[in-house]
Amino acid sequence: MALMTGQQYKDSIRDMDINVYLMGKKIENQVDHPITGPAMEAVALAYDLAHDPEHQDRLTTTSHISGEKINFFTHLYRDVDVFVKRLDLMRDMARRHGMCHGARCVSGNIANGLESITFEMDKKLGTEYSKRFRTYWDRVQREDLSVGGYITDPKGDRSKRPADQENPDAYVRIVDEKKDGIVVRGAKVLISGASIAHEALIMPTRGMREDEKAHAVSFAVPTDTPGLTLVHQLPSPDFRRLAPDAAGSDFGNERYGVYNACQIFFDDVFVPWDRVFMCGEVEYTNTLVGRVSPTFRCVTSSCKCGHRDLLLGGSAVIADYNGVGKAGHIRDKLSEMSFESELSYGCLLGAAQKGYTTESGNFFPNALYANVGKYQASKALWFCARMGVDISGGLVMSMHSQKDMDDPVIGPLIEKYFKANPEVSTEKRMKMMRMMEYLTGIGNILVAESSQGGAPTANQQMVVNAAMRSQLEEYKKRVLELADIQD
Repeated sequence: MALMTGQQYKDSIRDMDINVYLMGKKIENQVDHPITGPAMEAVALAYDLAHDPEHQDRLTTTSHISGEKINFFTHLYRDVDVFVKRLDLMRDMARRHGMCHGARCVSGNIANGLESITFEMDKKLGTEYSKRFRTYWDRVQREDLSVGGYITDPKGDRSKRPADQENPDAYVRIVDEKKDGIVVRGAKVLISGASIAHEALIMPTRGMREDEKAHAVSFAVPTDTPGLTLVHQLPSPDFRRLAPDAAGSDFGNERYGVYNACQIFFDDVFVPWDRVFMCGEVEYTNTLVGRVSPTFRCVTSSCKCGHRDLLLGGSAVIADYNGVGKAGHIRDKLSEMSFESELSYGCLLGAAQKGYTTESGNFFPNALYANVGKYQASKALWFCARMGVDISGGLVMSMHSQKDMDDPVIGPLIEKYFKANPEVSTEKRMKMMRMMEYLTGIGNILVAESSQGGAPTANQQMVVNAAMRSQLEEYKKRVLELADIQD
């Protein structure tokens, strides 16, 4: 078993014929492309850190399947300590690259759910899903593969269930069963890291009814499987990277700063049986979603905590560069930002401590605290982004480009009139403003993604409200007893 390096990861993606498009054109080389290339740097970093003696204890572990050394991002959760380690790692990785790690992140949450649910299906139904899945995931670990996690379907008319849709492909479904496998059709949308992963791991996005067996499907395919078409998202700030002569313009560190996400279309894709982990077992879909969703919400919220750490640091730096770093109102804003962020992380740790282990040995966080943590994490990022903009000032949304600063006529004017702190160059101030544009969400999708990734806040409110209703009668009873009131 060999751990990949970052360069080996990039070379392996380069060798694949992934059918991914951007702006109506196929991307022939994702490694060197101005949109997909930077996102790959974040994934490559996790590969490289696994070889760094200073980080090996955090980035590697022992597989519970093979007993061999593996990258921690392919490890499944066996107890609370492993899960907390994952949360801490996600927060730290976000501090190091400021981007999304979806090509390695989401699938681990799905895989953890699938290992448990296939174990239970085999025990009750006599199927062989568990053996298939463990064989597949053992290969993922042995080859140190990046696996994209596919959950969200287009959903069509949101007022209707999968079986009631005018377009039956609004949810991924089985259209044929053959002797050697199944054929699937449909789409998955808003999938982080999809085009820069070696594999795609698919699960249902919701619980299914008896008449929705075709939609109760889970499987894995290589990302370059025939019939798969990926369309890379392009948030408006990323257009700058596609402009003529864009290189060296005004992106700060060009190796980072792009959020990789795709829409994926399955055009009668064939999946061999050894890669099928659910095929019509509707009674297990709700349990699978109920286990994966809180897990994913904890993990994605922990990386947002790392993003807020950067936002907090960037706000402090730009305050210094603006000449107001020691002002009382700045310190107050930074303190509020820290409070909101740590509150959300505390909820995630609470979800872990209140978690449980299934018969298969897989660990899952407490659903209530996971949803509270996700809800708070989203609120915190929006709050911190607003504070970051407030501290930065209006220049954060109206900066000049590096090419303006390099111009012999315009450059000296910018240097003269946009210098603030006499100890900080105008160029450094502009560069930090560009960073704050990114961190506050003006120049990326992370702030909005904090609300929508892992389901919108309405979903978290539903879980919290359901828990409250189940507890409220007990709380009312206790209050009446304390008040000595006979109900």
